[in-house]
Amino acid sequence: MFPINAAVVKAVALLLTVIIVAGGLWYVTGLRADLAVSTENAKKLSDGIAQQQDAINAIQKDQTKINTLNKELTDTIKTQNKDIVSLRDRFTTAANGEKRDFGTVAAAKPTQVETAVNRGTANALRCLEIASGAPLTDREKNAKLPTEINKECPSMANPGYKPTAGI
Repeated sequence: MFPINAAVVKAVALLLTVIIVAGGLWYVTGLRADLAVSTENAKKLSDGIAQQQDAINAIQKDQTKINTLNKELTDTIKTQNKDIVSLRDRFTTAANGEKRDFGTVAAAKPTQVETAVNRGTANALRCLEIASGAPLTDREKNAKLPTEINKECPSMANPGYKPTAGI
């Protein structure tokens, strides 16, 4: 066997100490690198969560807007359906609500019927213009009396007009 010399033992102990310290430093350095990577990943994850939350908020805002527009569209359709029913009954119902034969009325009062039909045609054409995107005139916007409104499509042509009971 080898003789154990104190200097050899000291050198081996010193070498082991250096190796342990170097290994510890290498291990700590590796941990710091892993911690830096984990910190960067956590930051990216937080940023991703924030972006997703922003996207969710935008979608909820859009959904609210869509619901509002859908309700407005539904209300407009209901109003226009009432106008359609009114137009259908225009030739078969008198102003007092009684049923009538339009042909008999036209034969008895041709001039009045011609005037009414011409005015109705002009009003209907204006309704088509408005439905196609034409802007409302100040007169149409400010109509307050039944004699000032477009009777073919009052909800579209005269949005400010509110009929009163008894008129």
